[in-house]
Amino acid sequence: MEIKDIVQKVLDSNIFNSWNNKDNHLVSCFFMNDVWSVDFYSKKTKKVTSFLVEDKVKLSDEDKVFQREENDLEELKLDEIKVSLGSVLDIISNIKEKESGSEVQQKIVILQKIKFPLWNVTFILKDFNLFNVKVNAINGKLIEKELSPVFNFRTK
Repeated sequence: MEIKDIVQKVLDSNIFNSWNNKDNHLVSCFFMNDVWSVDFYSKKTKKVTSFLVEDKVKLSDEDKVFQREENDLEELKLDEIKVSLGSVLDIISNIKEKESGSEVQQKIVILQKIKFPLWNVTFILKDFNLFNVKVNAINGKLIEKELSPVFNFRTK
């Protein structure tokens, strides 16, 4: 399923339409454990509300935004997304094979806007490494890649 279809499923759901207040906008889509979460941000409350996309759409939670500096989150506009997740995963898989031949255990995907839309993909590998790649969601250009041991992972 394409990202636009996933977000549309949320927008068309009864739970979203009964929740929706006009001061929220789409800020990110998050994928882990075969489940998508579609996140909306309120400038008024400074909170993010998440909707889980499974067979049915479910309201997940509402949380304060975790940031070092309090800034409003940028709106993610789906019409700006020109590179599909499938294309990004192909790009990343080719890079990963050159960096590490280890098998992927877990895949974490975030689509968000930080100045421009980007795919932030992390593979947790069987050899206890994290392989993180950021790809521009407009033109498919590699922004950043990093291979590091899981044990070195910590909040920067």
